[in-house]
Amino acid sequence: MAASTILYITLCGLIALAAAIFFYFYKPQRSKQVRFLLSTLRFFTLLSVLILLVNPSFKQITYTTIKPKLALAIDDSRSMKYLGDTTQIQSVFNSFSEDKDLNNRFDIDYYSYGKNLQTFRTLNFNEGQTDISNSLKDLNQIYKGVDYTPVIITDGNSNLGADYRYTAQENNNTLYYFLAVGDTLAYDDLSLDRINSNKYAYLNNEFPVELITTYTGGSDVKATISVSQNGRIIYKKEQTFTSENSIQRNNFYLNAASVGVQRYQVTVSGLEDEKNLENNTQNFAVEVIDQRSNILIVYSVLHPDLGTLRKSIESNQLRAVTLKEVSEVNLTALTEYDLVILFEPKRSFSSIYSELNKLNKNRFTISGTQTDLGFLNSIQQTVTLPVNNESELVQPYKNGTFDTFQVEELTFNNYPPLTSVFGNIQFSGNADVLFYQRISGVTTQNPLLGVTEISGLREVFLLGTGIYQWRSQSYLDNQSFEDFDNFIDKLIQYSASNQRRKRLEIDYEQFYYRGHTINIQAQYFDKNYVFDPGASLQIELKNENSEETYQSPLVFKGSAYEVELSNLEPGDYTFRIKEIKQHISSGGSFTIIPFDLERQSQNADFQKMKTLAEETGGNIYILKNYRQLVDELLNSEQFTPVERAVKKNVPLINFFWLLAFIVACLTTEWFIRKYNGLI
Repeated sequence: MAASTILYITLCGLIALAAAIFFYFYKPQRSKQVRFLLSTLRFFTLLSVLILLVNPSFKQITYTTIKPKLALAIDDSRSMKYLGDTTQIQSVFNSFSEDKDLNNRFDIDYYSYGKNLQTFRTLNFNEGQTDISNSLKDLNQIYKGVDYTPVIITDGNSNLGADYRYTAQENNNTLYYFLAVGDTLAYDDLSLDRINSNKYAYLNNEFPVELITTYTGGSDVKATISVSQNGRIIYKKEQTFTSENSIQRNNFYLNAASVGVQRYQVTVSGLEDEKNLENNTQNFAVEVIDQRSNILIVYSVLHPDLGTLRKSIESNQLRAVTLKEVSEVNLTALTEYDLVILFEPKRSFSSIYSELNKLNKNRFTISGTQTDLGFLNSIQQTVTLPVNNESELVQPYKNGTFDTFQVEELTFNNYPPLTSVFGNIQFSGNADVLFYQRISGVTTQNPLLGVTEISGLREVFLLGTGIYQWRSQSYLDNQSFEDFDNFIDKLIQYSASNQRRKRLEIDYEQFYYRGHTINIQAQYFDKNYVFDPGASLQIELKNENSEETYQSPLVFKGSAYEVELSNLEPGDYTFRIKEIKQHISSGGSFTIIPFDLERQSQNADFQKMKTLAEETGGNIYILKNYRQLVDELLNSEQFTPVERAVKKNVPLINFFWLLAFIVACLTTEWFIRKYNGLI
């Protein structure tokens, strides 16, 4: 405490003493003992109040014990049932949670994981996929900046995501401990690791298939790889595996002879006395269609956007793109195309516009700095552009009320700007704007991307160039072009379609693999074709093999209604989505291909877990020896609780007992004065 503060407190004491003596001894009343008691109470009251005004501070030291953090993560996938004893896993978890010594030593958090990490609730062992790498990343985020030790109960087999060994190495200071579930011995095994094939094929065409097979063992073996459809073998080949040549790639072509979803079964002949035959067989499917969308891009100037459009559109194998300079276009051949994209139109496009109008054919117009704006304004009546030679850089801002077709949650706000014409842009008629222009962070009402449908004729207008930068940014953000390509595919799907709009639109895939989440989306429109967020949609799903039915409501999620279906058995399914109030419905069908990722391994990947534990300074034990892990954690000097002292200056006004003391003195003084008739 500072010397000045001590001086102030001394002065307060003198003032309080002088005031107390003056109040009760200047004109004495009652006995000397009563006056002495009252003056004492008054002195302490005044002294306390004056000291509170000075408000001196005191150093306060508090001690807290910080326990080491322990994160117990349990693999909740189906492979735990296949490879280990789930009762024993539950018993180990109970031992960790009930061990007093362990809980006194550590601050323990509990998690379970399959495809994603989640806080522990109950163990069901029903997860159809295992992503250890993603779970380790999530743990590192949860304990970012905090030292922690993960203890992972798993078989070490990850069938999704990156190699978790390299993910763990990103956090060099973390020790990893494993409790291995399953057989730790390695057996000779042949496995069909991967099937690569097109999602779609065209009728009477051949489509490529790639098979990747792996052999684990020391001797040379021969195996037969066969592909069958409806019980009939359509491809067969013999391969030789050695310890040096343990991975084989087999590429061949199959014929797409029938329309629809075609299912195939691939089998690798098993070894003699092979323990795991589950990974010797896989199924895959290809949807065979009898036509392909043909897209024509007509341009007047060369631009990087042209190549970007072609790559994005053709990422969907159902579409083929032809690029032609405007002078090369044969007007009579326009009937062969489902959609014409007009890039930077000029007066040389006049005959093309006339032919498109005659054919009543859908079109997609992209304008930029090289567009003849006066010509474009005169040749169509949908959009009016300012006629000038000035341009500006604009970013997209999504219109939340856009409802013409379903689009995923777009994250284009941070994308590079496009080059657009400067000035006021207006759509006429019944246009729906997907993106408005945002200039220097300010959102305007100028459209950047809009769609229209008039008397069955669909048009899309993109009023800016430079989308090649968007595709590059998509890759930088997601290490994939998929998000951008899907966005372009939605625009092409809308503009290339000649079907009239329905009030209930549904979006789904034709087939799924077992274990993957099935997401079906729907959009419902009122009689004016305005999206209705208050509809009551319900799906009725039927398994065509077992005749079982399933009903569920669809949940509204921003721009569409969704339902997620999981744990469905392989087979053919039909479904119908109904709007309960208006009795409007739409349906479809899909196929679930039998495949269980969790059955592909029949023993623990002990070596990978051991390598990771050794690299990080941790350890690995088999599940039944979990007490050895507990003993190591308890006896290790590396996991010692730390006592932390926190020093801080606490002002006197924070001590509530002083206020209580003042109130007590005043109350006592009042009662004594009242009792002695001094009030």
